[in-house]
Amino acid sequence: MTAPPIGVGIIGLGNSGWYYHAEGTLERSPDFDIVAVNARRPERTAAGAQRFGARGHDDWRTLVTDDAVQVVVVATPHDQHAPMTLAALAAGKHVVVEKPMASTVSETEAMLAAAEKHDRILTVFHNRRWEPSFQIIRRLVAEGAIGEIWRSEERRMHRGKYTVAGADRAHAGTEPAAWAHTTAGGGGVVNLIAPHLVDHQLLLHAGLPHSVTAVMHRYPADEVEHHGEIVLNYGEGVSARIEVFRECDVDLPKWSVFGSSGTIVAQNFDSLTLIRPGQPDEVFDGLAPLQACDEFYEEFALAIRGEGPAPVSARDAADVVRVLGAAHRSSASAGASIMP
Repeated sequence: MTAPPIGVGIIGLGNSGWYYHAEGTLERSPDFDIVAVNARRPERTAAGAQRFGARGHDDWRTLVTDDAVQVVVVATPHDQHAPMTLAALAAGKHVVVEKPMASTVSETEAMLAAAEKHDRILTVFHNRRWEPSFQIIRRLVAEGAIGEIWRSEERRMHRGKYTVAGADRAHAGTEPAAWAHTTAGGGGVVNLIAPHLVDHQLLLHAGLPHSVTAVMHRYPADEVEHHGEIVLNYGEGVSARIEVFRECDVDLPKWSVFGSSGTIVAQNFDSLTLIRPGQPDEVFDGLAPLQACDEFYEEFALAIRGEGPAPVSARDAADVVRVLGAAHRSSASAGASIMP
């Protein structure tokens, strides 16, 4: 017998809520049914309700108490993640919250405690775990294809300010997303882009580093940084280097992973190359980045039905926030930040 679809309520109908979660996966999924939506602007709520055949809520607080909602997706500016997640968990809902999980470590701890108290699943949309390039890199490293890794590097480059959603796709609007360029909103390129990369490196290196060293650059007219370089130090010369740009006109290599017996290099998202001394190079091509993530929601549905773990451990996501906090402290003090 086929299980009935799981009712989903989405808070936030911008780049992520509309295009990645709703249009990207949920409206096509046999496991879920979008039953409620809420956006900051009433006209966007009305548009989402019509587009996805859902009930529109003028206030997110009524959405989290809607009896038809079993799962709440929090796809809002970063500073709103914790209060909305806590309210949804208290209302007995499972929660998917966008990355980063929250703005501070103390917020993540409160969210973890609430999920345990109310016996609900809390997971975080680190969807880029399922990027083909990272999936291949993670498999090759696990198989020992390049021996013991001692250094990894990962970069992401954007071409301008973080903008609002367009009429038919994410980030296609002409107006900057105001919150993303403020400290109060949890903005800045490190909080916007680096969570995916930090998550990758913590998985690749099997845990938290001993210390974090970071440098961030901010233009005088801006409130938040446009560039960040973060180094995760694992001891004994093992490190992971992350670099994120808000604006970059040069297409720098996306990945380099160095091991004791080989190297993995990806100049772009389309392909990567495994290089080993004395052997022909092995090329993996036809790859692509992703934004929506069907695999995430397939695993989430199984978890809700008691048939598997959450697609992303909330504790793993909290560790990402821990590293981001250490990076900001390091940049502010011009020194290394020791992980607690």
